[in-house]
Order: sequence, then structure tokens, then C-alpha cells
Amino acid sequence: MFVALTHEIDIAAKKLLPKAAPATRNRQVFTPMSAILRHAARKDWCAMPSLKRPKQPEGKVRWMPPEEADRLIDACAAHLRPLVVFMIYTGARAGEAVWLDWSSVNFSMRQVTFPKTKNGEPRSVPLHPRVIHELSRIKHRTGAVFHTHKGLPYDRPALGKDADTSAGTRISSAFKSACKRAGLGWTVPGKNGKPHFVTDITPHACRHTWATWHYQKNRDLTALQKLGGWKSISMVFRYAHTNVGEHAASIDLLPWGKSGEENNEHLEKPV
Repeated sequence: MFVALTHEIDIAAKKLLPKAAPATRNRQVFTPMSAILRHAARKDWCAMPSLKRPKQPEGKVRWMPPEEADRLIDACAAHLRPLVVFMIYTGARAGEAVWLDWSSVNFSMRQVTFPKTKNGEPRSVPLHPRVIHELSRIKHRTGAVFHTHKGLPYDRPALGKDADTSAGTRISSAFKSACKRAGLGWTVPGKNGKPHFVTDITPHACRHTWATWHYQKNRDLTALQKLGGWKSISMVFRYAHTNVGEHAASIDLLPWGKSGEENNEHLEKPV
């Protein structure tokens, strides 16, 4: 029964969101359908559902070392700079940052609160001094914190649209231009042979950067999970996997060569 139902839901999801990623279809269609069916099962209207959700690719962790982050920040247009600094130093998702309201910022407590998050639970994050510095330079103190280059709040997504994905598209052009000015990308042949700039740094890379930096300095996955708003600890393990530098000495101790000798002092250093 549920195999056929899963297929029907998958078809409906692809028709409703033809250009969406599997994660978005999962969140926007499969999750509410599963909730409805589970409610029906608790009322004994049907059997407890077992839906096979769309397979999601492994998330790519592209983060910036401090020198890249500084180059990006320095290359940002005036209206984008405080937003990018905010995302890098709070780990905010695009949807949490782009439509942030001043009522959620508390300078006296040096923290920001995200009342509406991807996992449905509000969370607060302490504000880094660099964020406070950037926010203090913004002249207005009511309504939306961040504005477009026209000095207006960013448009809100249409009803039923994925807010987080929509937020990323609001700033994607200005963000990519900043990456290009910062030299964070490469050029490939485009249409009619014209060069086309490509970068693997997206607005979401700011969140990856924050999480990677946090783990590098604190080695505390539980704190990272709480501050970042991940539902399970397994979701933050990927940031531990990108931070293995402290284990280099243990690898150097492994024997090498035919004799298995351990003294590698005579090894030539790479030029």
C-alpha cells in the first residue's frame, strides 16, 4: 500500500516543485504528508505509514579559512557587508539572516534570537564583537535589519515557497559578484565563448565556515549543535571530519619504507 502511496507523493512533489532539490521536496511535501498520515493512523483511520523519502545527496562542506572570509567581506558591496559578516559569525541560515528584525537583536545581552528556524525551534546565538561593530554602523533600528542596495527590506517569499532557499536567491547575485571581486572562483568558457565566472562559495558556505571555525577553536560538538540549531549530533559530525589537523602527528609516527624505520628526520621537505 505505502509503496504505491510513496510513488504518488513523489510524483506530486515533482509536479509541485519541479526545480527543487530532493531536500526541499522532502521538507515541503513528504514531511507534511507524513504528519497527516501519522495523525490518521493514531485515529485508527489507516495503518501507521512507512514512506520512503527521496534520497538526498551528501551535503558538501565548503568553508572559508579566515583569509578567504576577509577577502569576501572586503569585496562586499556596502549593503551586503554587514549581512555577510553576520552570517559568517552567527552561522545563521540565509532565511534567518535576510529577514532578521531588529526586535530579535539584543545589544545589551550581545545576542540574537531566531524565532523561526528550519527545525521549528527558536534559538539564540551570542554576537561576536565583529558582528556588533557592523550592526552598530547601520543607521535604522526598526523593522528589517538588512536592506537591499536600494535601501529597502528584502522581499518576502510567496506563501508555500521554501523560505531558506528563497532567501539565498535574494542575495545570490550580489554575493557572487563579491566572490568574483575577491578572486574566490575561476573562469570557464560561457555562451558565445565569453568567459563565465564560477565559484563554489555560496551564502550557505558562511554557515559551514562558522561551524568549522567553532569546532576548530572549541572541539565541542554539543555546543555547536545547540548554537547551530541541528536536531541531531550526527549532523554536526561532518565539521569534525574537516578538522583533522591535530591528528597529523599520529600519522607521522606510522612506519614507512621497506625497513619500517620510524625516523623520518632525513626526509626532504617539499619546496
